[in-house]
This record gives sequence, C-alpha cells and structure tokens, in this order.
Amino acid sequence: MTLDQKDYIESLARKYNITESKLYCTPMEQNLSLQPAQSASNFLNYRNLIGALLYVSTSTRLDISYSVNYLSRFQNSFDESHYKYALRILKYLYLTRDLKLTYQINSNADIIDCFVDADWAGDKVDRKSTTGYLIRIFGNVIFWKSKKQSSVTKSSTAAEYVALSDAVSEIRVILNLLEDLNIKLSKPVKIYEDNSGAIVIAKFGNLTKNSKYIEVHYHFVNEFYEKKIIELVKVESENNIADILTKALGKNKFEVFRKTLNIV
Repeated sequence: MTLDQKDYIESLARKYNITESKLYCTPMEQNLSLQPAQSASNFLNYRNLIGALLYVSTSTRLDISYSVNYLSRFQNSFDESHYKYALRILKYLYLTRDLKLTYQINSNADIIDCFVDADWAGDKVDRKSTTGYLIRIFGNVIFWKSKKQSSVTKSSTAAEYVALSDAVSEIRVILNLLEDLNIKLSKPVKIYEDNSGAIVIAKFGNLTKNSKYIEVHYHFVNEFYEKKIIELVKVESENNIADILTKALGKNKFEVFRKTLNIV
C-alpha cells in the first residue's frame, strides 16, 4: 500500500509559481540559522505556504517534518528570507513528488517499535531543543513528530529524556488501540535511543546531581520500563533514523534515512 500527495504538491507548485525554478534534493540546508524579523510582512503568503507544507508533512512526507516545524516558528516574524526557505521546501517536494510513503508486509519485524532523538539547544534564538520520534508497526511508519520543546534543558541527556517521555506517551495510546484490535504483544516495545544517560535514567530512575532538575512527571518512563512495557535499546547516532526529525541533514544521510523510512 502506498500513500502520496503528488497532485496536491503539483497544485502548490503552480500556485506559488516554482515549476520552472531551480529545484533542491533536500528540504533545508545544513546548519541553517534564521533570526526573527522585526514584524510579519503582509505582502507574503508565508503563513498560507507553511500551513500547506504542514498538511503534507503530517500526512505522508515526514522527510520535511523538521524543516516545516523550524520555519513555522517564524509565523509572526518573517520576511523575504524566511519565505525563500519555505519555498525551498516546496521546490524539494516538487522535485520528489513521485515519492510515496510505502507500507509492506513484514512478518519478521517487531509488532511495534520506536526511534527517539533530540537536538539539544538546537534553536539558536532561545536555545530550546527539538524532539523527534517515529513509531512503526511491523517496520512501517505510522506516527511521527518533530517539535520544539517547551522549556530549555541544561544537558543533552535532559533533552533526550524529554523526547523519550513524549514518545512513551504516544506509545501508550497506540498500545491501547492495538489492544482494541486484539493484537497482543508478547514482549516489550523496543525504543531505540542514542543517549546513554537518558537510557540509564529511564532504566533505573536514578538522578545524579546534574539531572535533579528533570521534572518529576517525566519519570513515568521508568515506570513503563519496570513494568516491562518498554525496552530501551542503545543505537548509534549514525543509525538513529529519528535524526531526520531533529535537524537538517546532508544529502547522503538524508536520502539513506528517507529510504529506510520507506519513502520511495
């Protein structure tokens, strides 16, 4: 089964007149850092464009989720430069409009698993971190999230733990749905995480002097681990596919992760 929004993307390309423009093979350049404009320009359809891109990113194209999330932070303070980078995302979509989110039968895959990542203090304006996670059913992506965290964290471990908490919250919802469908899990849900500190806190609930400030309500992650509902699995950063939801990647890594997510 495949899902795509080719017709919608082509209609956006015509609306914003980019069909004859230079196209891009990634939605955002690496290490892009934009500053808020003094005010929002009334002469640009920036908000409309961001809304359209959000619709695509939440429906079928998780490969643009981070880029759209980043640019949506400037909806009250944008200018020509912000609009240019929003159009770049559309130009990437137009170039790759034939890509489809593909679902395949894979009886050897886990019933459900999850990849989690966070980009610590990645926002250069307020130094808040970005959460990224995706949940798969039988190896097929069914839920993804890229969002800026609501508060500043003092370490990469704290940022990763906040992201882990958000992911576990969503897993709990999906487990309830699977239970309604009479799908029984015989083993804990594997959550792939690349931060050793976050894994240690999640497994043992032990806070060091440097992690006491992590809010108490995040500690239900440890409860889920102790109840054997989830299993924390260390994955190397280079193999954490949730990385595509936390930062702009280089072309080669981006395309590898995109293919791994079955956007082909």
